[in-house]
Amino acid sequence: MERADELEESKIKVEKNIPCQLSDGTILHSDVYRPNDEGMYPVLMLRLPYDKETPRYYNEYLDVPRMVEAGYAIILQDVRGRFASEGEFYPFIHEGKDGYEAVEWAAKLPFSDGNVGLFGMSYHGYTQLAAAAEKPPSLKAIAPVMTMGDPFGDIPNIEGAPNAIGKFQTWVLGSIIEDQLKRSNQLDETKFQGYLENMVERLFDKPADEWPPMKDLDPNSFFFEVMQGKLSPELKENAKLDDKFKNTEIPALFMGGWFDALLTPTLDMYNAYDGTKMLWIGPWTHEDMTGRAGDRFFQHALENIGVDKMKDPTEIHIKWFDKWLKDKPLSIEKPVHLYLMEQNKWEAFDEWPLTNGVSELYLHSNGNSQTRHGDGKLDTNPSTAKTKTALKLDPFDTVPIRGGNVLIAGHESGIFEISDIQDRGDVLVYTSSPLEKDVQLLGTVKAVIWGSSPTQLFDISLRISDVDESGHVYNIIDTFHREKTDAINEPFQLELVIGTTAYMLKKGHCLRLDMTASKAPLYDINLNNGTTTKTNVTGKAAIEHIYQGGETGSKIILPLADNLS
Repeated sequence: MERADELEESKIKVEKNIPCQLSDGTILHSDVYRPNDEGMYPVLMLRLPYDKETPRYYNEYLDVPRMVEAGYAIILQDVRGRFASEGEFYPFIHEGKDGYEAVEWAAKLPFSDGNVGLFGMSYHGYTQLAAAAEKPPSLKAIAPVMTMGDPFGDIPNIEGAPNAIGKFQTWVLGSIIEDQLKRSNQLDETKFQGYLENMVERLFDKPADEWPPMKDLDPNSFFFEVMQGKLSPELKENAKLDDKFKNTEIPALFMGGWFDALLTPTLDMYNAYDGTKMLWIGPWTHEDMTGRAGDRFFQHALENIGVDKMKDPTEIHIKWFDKWLKDKPLSIEKPVHLYLMEQNKWEAFDEWPLTNGVSELYLHSNGNSQTRHGDGKLDTNPSTAKTKTALKLDPFDTVPIRGGNVLIAGHESGIFEISDIQDRGDVLVYTSSPLEKDVQLLGTVKAVIWGSSPTQLFDISLRISDVDESGHVYNIIDTFHREKTDAINEPFQLELVIGTTAYMLKKGHCLRLDMTASKAPLYDINLNNGTTTKTNVTGKAAIEHIYQGGETGSKIILPLADNLS
């Protein structure tokens, strides 16, 4: 990112690796971009573990030169133990205290007017929230994008709960370990690149808590403490931020993507944030905010955003920080802004969650709902006949995942055609009649599912899709759930959240629900013996059952918005 001369000519002063000494003596290094004069300006800081020199944090996610031209000093800081900064990196646990001290350091810099804001996405969305939870006096506003407040939630989880091992493995091997090995002079570049190039296949290695790539590259890594459940409850609880924002005075701008892997935790954090806040959700993935989401492209995703026609995410950030750091009027009136997919437009709302009407669709089948050619149907009327359908899980031949809100190596987020997946015999499929009018889903889709399990672990993945008139099938939302049960081969009820969306199903299309008993390699695989591929290797194929009709009738619950303009 050699832009110093160019930036000097454009009246932007660049200062590299400015030291920030913390109270324990650790020095963090920061790059500063600020107006090239003697003035004093509010500071906007991004604290990240992915190298402050990486161009995307300068000109892809947000346009730093424009933020400088808007009258801000921008600081990009490597967090403790990463790239140019000193110390030892351990995910999440230092970000609160370090963030507090970094904010107060920034407030006292010679060019600072004492007002500080934080911005950033993903991990550096968390660094903002962790710092804000410590209430640094100089922090006036934050803008967490596509992030989470409970970082250890399912990365990975306790034994018997779903473990997002694929996400954790992808993150550590793909984004973290290389710099760690360089710092300790242990990087074997050939070996590392070999694992990186074959990561997609290596995600199926088992047991995951002894993952061979990490065992070989860095056997003492934090990876194993996290994966093997050796983190103390106190540490995990301290890193969890959801309950630390009661009556907070720090305004927060939240942004999420309908196809972002962190959409649910972003919404959870927004709902838990008890202070002035704003929410934007676009047709974005974790990697792409242009409007491309898999095989779909959505207009007005990156430019002319919202009913207020914001130029782009950078302008939204500038207007947000202008309000709280410069006391300028905020021209964006409503707090909630949602992109309505298949309408290709934005709508603004006064609240989230929305208070919409709901529609219930009941699962119907005579027990042969395997594949999209089976007898599975969705109907507004419940079935009086109690039936059950066999759902096979072969841990060595799992159903492939495609699209949705994924963040793992070799898998792209967004909308894709999935009819071939629904041709498999280990996929249950339920389809509505062709819709008589457009149906706008707007909010959280839920399900009540009755199932039974041959073992103590019951795994279920549910997906909602859109079937067009020609029979093409496109995924919309999906989820995965694992239930521990002692009621072997006895029906039990689950109340599940499938996902949150703003998607219009067009007249003549059908709404479809499909179910599988796995979601690998994102989650560990049920081995049908009370264990999973997180800790074990051997397993066998087995049959779960899904129930339809009667007192064990399953259904989905759709949030409908019929009153939009």
